[in-house]
Amino acid sequence: MAPLAASTAVWVFILVPLIVIWAIGVVDILRRDFGRGTKAAWIIIVLVLPVIGTVLYWVLRKPTDEEIRQTYAASQGLKGDQPGGVHQRLPDE
Repeated sequence: MAPLAASTAVWVFILVPLIVIWAIGVVDILRRDFGRGTKAAWIIIVLVLPVIGTVLYWVLRKPTDEEIRQTYAASQGLKGDQPGGVHQRLPDE
């Protein structure tokens, strides 16, 4: 009975999170706007080498301008939440 429990634990704590991260990576690749041929190359890399390709994608992925703006706005919001703090808004582009 112990091997079955170990197998279930492996699925729940290792394989399922890897599959979820892989799926999120594929969706992110499909939604992003890359240069010519780059999207197809990333899809092939991630499909052929699921774990290594996904890790490489997330390590080498550059944030979009929108993600940079959101991070900046969040950091300004945290600073402005202090008593007496001033909230800044980013100009709309």
